[in-house]
Amino acid sequence: MEQDQEHNLSRRERKKRETRKRILDAAVSLISERSYDEVRIEDICTAADVANATFFLHFPNKPALVRAFGEEITQRLNAGIIDPGLSASAQLERLLASYIAEWQSHRNLMQQIVLEFVTRRDPAPSFNEVAPGLLDLVARTIRKGQHAGEFLGRIEPEIAALSLVAAWNAIAISAARSPDLQSASSALWQTLELFQAGLKYCGQPPQG
Repeated sequence: MEQDQEHNLSRRERKKRETRKRILDAAVSLISERSYDEVRIEDICTAADVANATFFLHFPNKPALVRAFGEEITQRLNAGIIDPGLSASAQLERLLASYIAEWQSHRNLMQQIVLEFVTRRDPAPSFNEVAPGLLDLVARTIRKGQHAGEFLGRIEPEIAALSLVAAWNAIAISAARSPDLQSASSALWQTLELFQAGLKYCGQPPQG
C-alpha cells in the first residue's frame, strides 16, 4: 500500500520529500557529532547541498528539525514492533530496546527533544510531544495484550499508556541532564517490568 502511494506521487512531490529527507539526515548526522547549539542552519545546508532558502521551504527553523526527528523515531519504533507472532509484552520490550538504542545512537538530538519539551511555555504540554505517537503506540500494544488475555482488562489502555509514557518521560528528562545513560536505561527497564506486572496481576476493582 505504502509503495503504491509512493508510486502515485508526482515527480515534484517525490523530489520535495527527498530534499526534506536529505536536509533532516544531514542535520541528524551533524548533531550526532556536535552539540545541537553548535550546528548552524548554514552547516546543515552545506552538508545537504541545498541553498539556505531551500531549507526554509521545508523547515521554518531548527527546532522544527527536532520535531521531525521525533516523528521519524516513532515511525521506526512502530515498524520495529510489527510482528503478529510477538506477545504484547515482547512488543513493549522490543519498543523499549529500540527507544534506548535511539538514545545511544543520537544522544544529542534526543536530549534536545526532551529539553524542547521541558522548556515549553505551554502550561499543559502533552506527554506525547517527547516522542509524537508513542502514547498511541503503547496504548494499542496494551489493548492487543488485553484482547489476547495477556493483560487484565481492568485498566483502560490509554490510562495505562499515559502512566508508562509519563514515567519514561520523567526518566528521559533526568537522562537529558546527566551523562549516565546506563542508569537511565536500567530505570527504564525496571519501570517496564513494574508496569507489566501490574497489568498482568492487578486485582479486580473494589466493590461498592
